[in-house]
Amino acid sequence: MQKQLKEFGLGATAACGACLFTNPLEVAKTRMQLQGELKARGTYSVHYKNVFHAFYTIGRYDGLRSLQSGLVPALVYQAVMNGCRLGSYQVFTNLKLTANDDGELVFWRCLIAGGISGATGAFLGSPAYMVKTQLQSQATDTIAVGFQHRHTGFLHAISGIYQQFGINGLWRGVSGALARVMVGSAVQLSTFSTTKERILRTNFFPARSWLIPASASMISSIAVVTFMTPFDVVKNLSTRPN
Repeated sequence: MQKQLKEFGLGATAACGACLFTNPLEVAKTRMQLQGELKARGTYSVHYKNVFHAFYTIGRYDGLRSLQSGLVPALVYQAVMNGCRLGSYQVFTNLKLTANDDGELVFWRCLIAGGISGATGAFLGSPAYMVKTQLQSQATDTIAVGFQHRHTGFLHAISGIYQQFGINGLWRGVSGALARVMVGSAVQLSTFSTTKERILRTNFFPARSWLIPASASMISSIAVVTFMTPFDVVKNLSTRPN
């Protein structure tokens, strides 16, 4: 039990550490994805031409601090979702449910384990993800997109949503979250595990080199972005309406 809690803790800590540096990219990504929501092309203003222009525009109109909008719910989401996701996947691995009788990883088993782990984490972290999206999309009227929630912080948002919509309101868009993270987690963890094993077998890097997991991570990240982005757009839209 202690070892399992350690895995959950390590997963949450690693995810939160990464979140501190990637949250500005999340803010830019969220606003670019919501730009022109539910409107035909050419009928809306394009405030963000690319990620660099998004950084400039957000900093100019909303202030540099806005590049870290939604940081608190983002950290909560990463701690809950990835703590459960990575911790659960490690439990599957420790129980040897991702390998065959010879101890070799089986891709389809890793895929299923990753999907189940991702769905569990996504369900538990869905309220934090919803608030994160709403806070990250808040902007001044000059560059505002669609309906604007006026949350002043994470707890204020959670309290307001609960009072207005009840407990079900906190899980708005959970179906999109489940599909999004289930697909992303299944692809990421399965490709990372199998790719890491294959790189290790080539003996291209020393057995304990950090370049092995780093290389596997880069390869798996490409697969994750490819499969996850469509679900990401749908999830952001489903958490936005009033």
